[in-house]
Amino acid sequence: MKKTTALLTLLMLQSSFAVADAVRQSDFALLDQNGKFHQLSYFGDQKAVVIAVQANGDKLVRTHAPALNLLQDQFADQGAVFFMLNATDSDRKSVAEEAQAHAYGMPVLMDEAQLVAETFDLGRVGEVLIVDPARFTVIHRGALEDSSALGDALSAIVSGTEVAQTGSLSSGAPLIFAELAKDEAAPISYAKDIAPILEENCVQCHHQGGIGPWSMTDHAMIRGWSAMIREVVLTRRMPPGQIDPHVGKDIEDAAGLSLREMQQLVHWIDAGAPSDLQSPGDSDPLTALTFNDSKYTLGEPDLTFKVSAQTIPATGIIDYRYVPVELNLDRDVWIRAMEFVPGDRQVLHHVIAYVSSPADKSVRGRETGAARGESLGGFAPGRQPDQFRDNSGRLLTKGSNLLLQMHYTTSGRETVDVTEVGLYLHDTPPDYVMSGGVAGQRRFLVPPYAKEYKIVGEQKIERDAYLYELTPHMHFRGKYMSYVAEYPDGTSEVLLSVPKYDFNWQFNYPLAQPLFLPAGSRILAKGAMDNSDRNPGNPDPSKPVHFGLQTKHEMFFGFTTLRYVGDTPQSVSQNSLTPETANTGQGTTGGQ
Repeated sequence: MKKTTALLTLLMLQSSFAVADAVRQSDFALLDQNGKFHQLSYFGDQKAVVIAVQANGDKLVRTHAPALNLLQDQFADQGAVFFMLNATDSDRKSVAEEAQAHAYGMPVLMDEAQLVAETFDLGRVGEVLIVDPARFTVIHRGALEDSSALGDALSAIVSGTEVAQTGSLSSGAPLIFAELAKDEAAPISYAKDIAPILEENCVQCHHQGGIGPWSMTDHAMIRGWSAMIREVVLTRRMPPGQIDPHVGKDIEDAAGLSLREMQQLVHWIDAGAPSDLQSPGDSDPLTALTFNDSKYTLGEPDLTFKVSAQTIPATGIIDYRYVPVELNLDRDVWIRAMEFVPGDRQVLHHVIAYVSSPADKSVRGRETGAARGESLGGFAPGRQPDQFRDNSGRLLTKGSNLLLQMHYTTSGRETVDVTEVGLYLHDTPPDYVMSGGVAGQRRFLVPPYAKEYKIVGEQKIERDAYLYELTPHMHFRGKYMSYVAEYPDGTSEVLLSVPKYDFNWQFNYPLAQPLFLPAGSRILAKGAMDNSDRNPGNPDPSKPVHFGLQTKHEMFFGFTTLRYVGDTPQSVSQNSLTPETANTGQGTTGGQ
């Protein structure tokens, strides 16, 4: 009787286990031990993603990793992708050292918040999942020490035959989910925990009149959108503009949630997104928020100009437009900031403001951009207004004007865009002259269907300078970009890494503290293009891609904002030079 009861219990457990595995789980994205971005759904063209739970110093993993490497070698060309996953408190550097020392032949995904391990019910080191990356379902659960069962499951998957749901259970050490236990023991408060996270990271865009597609007005709205919030947090889509927090210089107001904020949001949503507002009289923290949606976020400009109205058709590709803005300056002025206010954010993709001399106002010059001087500032989705720090500025000489490179994309409806530009002036000449440069590359040809075509751009620093800001720019095929500084003494350091570039959100990244670059330094922009059909924004993966102005073409520019030592208003005036001609060693900015 006892044996019968035990058998029935086992069958019930196996049945519930299989049903649970058939449930669609969740897409996710993580950085690996080297800072590279990986997203589950990207591998939707593969038959299986294998994920093995790893822990530093674990004997079981070290012993059986070679067998996993052999399986990877066997099935890599048959539609299987292999990863390890670290959901412990090990730091990334130590995991990278462990992976190299013990020849782990695959990326180790860093699940620092443990949310992926929680989502897929991973409980032990050495546990192995085989996931269908197109449906986000678990096909097979097994153990690292049972490589034969894993091999059998993979053989069945690639051949299209029935797959055993479960193999052996891992004998590895249990994973400890301390924060999950804490949040289950003391439920997370919407009012005290969740609303402040949203206020700090989300509602500036997601409010009535903001640029977000929906408004975070109250608890009911958050609960209704909670599944979407969970997905964009787990895939790192929101907040936009996230950087690799483990490398580079400190960036002012860097986007992204802390690990604890991610855990609280997801745990609260998984608990049903409950409200702790006890009665109708309780004030919802989100409802009580007010916003300063003034036209200009920097305050009222000293000079404002309306750009001539631009009619945008409902469909089609729109060539870059070069639109002059007459400034009518009767004296030299120094600007301390510039801000653009789009007339229609749905169609205006970017603006670059060039300084044009009064000598070239020809139609030909306007249409081709031949009259462009150095880039003064610009607008793109996500980009903050241009501000020049440390009492620095940019010179606009008497009689000069702006030439705006305006890039529009159609939205399915005809519209008219009337963009405005505001200039903020110094009352007296500033102490320093701010300049711009670029570590760019124009010579490339990205092959059809290339998933990771690597490109490097270089900017030479021929005079001592201070670096203030970094602005990566590519088009739809941009995959990632990092900036590296190489110094004359032979040392180098990563300044910024954007692991997942998003053409729809082009951020500028201001350094918290300016970085001194001695003469002879080089700034390298290192990145890659994804011209494959796995890139959802790719216009046509079957065609090679070269440099060009339209988004059907590509660009690779690592823009920089910097100040050359010795460049002051007085020195510029004494040498009869404008800031752009005074700065040697800069790359060509081109267009965006």
